Amino acid sequence: MNYNVFFIIAGCMWGIELIPQLIKTLKTKKVEDISLFFPFLCLSAYLCFFIGCIGQENWMLLFSHLLPFVNLTWLLILILKYRKKK
Repeated sequence: MNYNVFFIIAGCMWGIELIPQLIKTLKTKKVEDISLFFPFLCLSAYLCFFIGCIGQENWMLLFSHLLPFVNLTWLLILILKYRKKK
């Protein structure tokens, strides 16, 4: 059995999970309740993951997780853009 399909499914699911939050943030422009720690920690984990994939030359696994990385980056940009300065 080829288990690589599970990596692709997981990458798609992780990419889709943030879409409702992104849409809500774009509509309401409210980000005060979203922690900055969450996207920074997740992006750091993805960067480590990508370095590992590149080191092992596992391109399928790397590309299957690009969508969640892009969505997290987008969410972080929205948080930084809409967060009220105190």
